[in-house]
Amino acid sequence: MGKGLASSEQPPKRIYFLDIYQLNYRPSSGCEFFETYDVGGSYVAYCKVTENYIVRSKVVKCEKSYATCPYRKLGLSVMRQKGKESS
Repeated sequence: MGKGLASSEQPPKRIYFLDIYQLNYRPSSGCEFFETYDVGGSYVAYCKVTENYIVRSKVVKCEKSYATCPYRKLGLSVMRQKGKESS
């Protein structure tokens, strides 16, 4: 899904300790590995590279500084490598 759009799907895995991830607004990021999910009227952010939810105190970094994120750089590198292998 990416680009911070809320997904109509169920979150990819069970959320433990929802309070540390729960946001009262829908976050958005230019990162192609960033997803949001609606959970009972609030939102959680998810990183597809780490395959983990993002704690709410760190979501602002994904919103503002995604271009320098080491996880995003790793994800882009893996995508390029997969592209070379399929060529």
